[in-house]
Amino acid sequence: MSSYPCAVFPEEIEPFVQSIRAYQVADIGSKSWIEQHEVLQKLCQQAFIEASTKQEEVVKEYLILEDKIPLLIHELYSVLVWRTEVLPRLLALRNPDATFLLYSVLYHEANVCSLLETVLYHRTVCEALGSNALDLIDYCAQAISRLIALLANGYNDREDDPPPEELLNESTSEEIVRLGRGMDFRIGIKSLGILSYLVDGLDLLPLSAATRLVRIHDFPCLLAEILHTKPWLRRNRDGVFEKYRNASWVPAHGDALVKVTETEAQTWICLYRLLFNGELMRDYELNGYRRREISKCVGLMNDQLLDQLPALIPLKQHLCTLQLSHDTGGGSGTSASFLLEELPEVRERLVQAARRTGWDKIVENQRKIFIDLEEHDVVEMAKRIGAAYNTDLLERYTDQEESKRKQEAAEGAAVKVCGNCGAVATKKCSNCLHVYYCSRDCQVKDWSDHKEFCRQLK
Repeated sequence: MSSYPCAVFPEEIEPFVQSIRAYQVADIGSKSWIEQHEVLQKLCQQAFIEASTKQEEVVKEYLILEDKIPLLIHELYSVLVWRTEVLPRLLALRNPDATFLLYSVLYHEANVCSLLETVLYHRTVCEALGSNALDLIDYCAQAISRLIALLANGYNDREDDPPPEELLNESTSEEIVRLGRGMDFRIGIKSLGILSYLVDGLDLLPLSAATRLVRIHDFPCLLAEILHTKPWLRRNRDGVFEKYRNASWVPAHGDALVKVTETEAQTWICLYRLLFNGELMRDYELNGYRRREISKCVGLMNDQLLDQLPALIPLKQHLCTLQLSHDTGGGSGTSASFLLEELPEVRERLVQAARRTGWDKIVENQRKIFIDLEEHDVVEMAKRIGAAYNTDLLERYTDQEESKRKQEAAEGAAVKVCGNCGAVATKKCSNCLHVYYCSRDCQVKDWSDHKEFCRQLK
């Protein structure tokens, strides 16, 4: 018998997976939708336990066997359409008394995204996507673009960690908007992982997938922008560097600061696979703008990165060549054109169904669910969803890793060593405020190696 706890008993996994069905935008918040929300939350937890403990991944197998992977894409888009078309109309009516139910819908999208990220590690799941891979590529492009926009507006600098006085004074509508931006950040990070698995399994996807990756969405430039914005690194209000690992921000001191996060590594490897895929590049017009944007990444490829990801050394050489080459074009942009080409359909079908029902009618019906609530309704629903969100059974698998991180952080905070000679140091670089030195001489000697890293940290 396995000693691992479970979010779903083994005999429940198959009926849980079989119960998943496609819900329309108008159905969100209904009793049956809430039940499916609970099911998907438990399946996501179970899939995480199975993957992290190297058990047989039963959830993944049943999702493929029952052909439910495409329904997960449908679930992503149903919430995405709801929060872009319905949520603003609901918030315009009046401030909701409780934000818990509205937040549970936002969380549903992130939860399904997390489940997909977990199971897409396996190439068999990529194959099971079928034509819905095109919809998932479009979804990732939108999510990553929103992530770039958040960072451009200073999200990691201030919005992710607002001061207490702002939280006390914000209305419930403002709270939902803030929580929505937080979900956009989480979903954007998860979408980078999903994209890396899709590119890795590109040979199993429809032929049109390659076209959408490079000609429709220009993922090489999108990834180059992500690498420059560094969503996985921030400095908190106390001036301490933090890195985003396993869906949370953890302090990064000493060597931990230069350790590559999983998302950062996936983004670099994904860019490498795109640029070194001959079939893709034949269909990618490498004009002057794209050449400049992509080749700028060479400035980020320092020794610390290449020591941890030596497979990227050919990528650095390739980017250096791009910097030196003239704008002669890397592809005609027409070699992979098709007379007949598959197009994504999920979002369009959802929007058409909602229009037939009528946005005003949907808002009026959902007003009774999310806005005009009796207190006992809120308490009952909070108990149900709160039980599904219970993550106590996951803690034993994350406690050990968390303790290790805290120990590394404590060790880094307790002893400051010279960046040049390794002796105990009390002075730090006035530019990046991170690397310490025991003397001015050591700082001068180390400058040739430190200057690029210093510039990036600042």
